[in-house]
Amino acid sequence: MTKLREPLTYQHTLTVIAARIGWDRCGAICGVNERTVRYWSDPDCETEIRLIDAERLDRAFLDHGGDHAPFHRLHALRLDIAGRAASDVDLARAAGSAAKEAGEAVSAMIEATAHSASPAKRREARREAQEAIAALTDGIAALDAAERKEAKA
Repeated sequence: MTKLREPLTYQHTLTVIAARIGWDRCGAICGVNERTVRYWSDPDCETEIRLIDAERLDRAFLDHGGDHAPFHRLHALRLDIAGRAASDVDLARAAGSAAKEAGEAVSAMIEATAHSASPAKRREARREAQEAIAALTDGIAALDAAERKEAKA
């Protein structure tokens, strides 16, 4: 049975990279054996990936056709989420806001794909996408706050 790795964790991110480049290659890049890399991806193990190895694996992921640096993206998102005050946010309200902003972003992006789209339309699409990302990030922060609240109860 495959072990569950929660989204937005270093363990999950490592499995994404290993799926693209292979566990053995991950180990070779980091100067450790494959078993060590698998331990890093195990949420029940106390050993974790080092920052320098996360950077090396991000570069390897990009070199092997990846479209982003997974650990970099995860780290930035986790810091963003941690900085948001979401202690009393209603999850339904956060979901509604995310849906609204995402819909507006998709609509603006579709409009920007037209051959005659102006720079102003592309700028609007970027702004709408940024607002959607912010709303979704607020939603994740609200989920985390709800989980902390349940843990206290």
